[in-house]
Amino acid sequence: MIKRSGFTKLKIQQFEDWITTMTLARTVSVIQQHHTQSPDYGLFDGNNHFDLQQRMKNFHMHRNGWRDIGQHFTTFPDGSILTGGSLQRPPACIAGHNTNSICIEHLGNFDLGRDQMTDEHRETIIRMTAHLCSRFSLPVDTQSIVYHHWFDPDTGQRNDGAENHKSCPGTNFFGGNKVQDCMENFLPLVSALLPEYPV
Repeated sequence: MIKRSGFTKLKIQQFEDWITTMTLARTVSVIQQHHTQSPDYGLFDGNNHFDLQQRMKNFHMHRNGWRDIGQHFTTFPDGSILTGGSLQRPPACIAGHNTNSICIEHLGNFDLGRDQMTDEHRETIIRMTAHLCSRFSLPVDTQSIVYHHWFDPDTGQRNDGAENHKSCPGTNFFGGNKVQDCMENFLPLVSALLPEYPV
């Protein structure tokens, strides 16, 4: 566990141990899945986790006018996790759907033909999501685990990607960004780990 510039870098096992002890003063009912798109894998050199996280924070605060970095966590190609904004506060990630959410940004561009997710990154994303479901007693379904693509970025209305949407977390994120893709390709991987994380 390494701390720098207000962020903490964790390996997946460290994250699992840490989140188990975390007490929140707000209800968590949703885990949001996002990709950064930029920065992508090409900007990650294996050692610049904190620099990239700080750049995102600067962009969110100075360009978007937010009080902090938008996400609670960022995952990286080597499987590392960096903390972001305080878990005690809602993120700034999906309009109208942040109050009871935890936001995870996965560094990379996971649209078809762009970054090919590493095995380490893939394992961290699955284990992290499973452990958060266990920690907050959430069902593994498309109400508790959501993709940014399913929401209108202006109104926040959920339309399951039918119109006016971003591709986030990527058109090739675990096989696609549609609700059916999530149900067929991502949720079973999360569910398969839950016996390791009893509620």
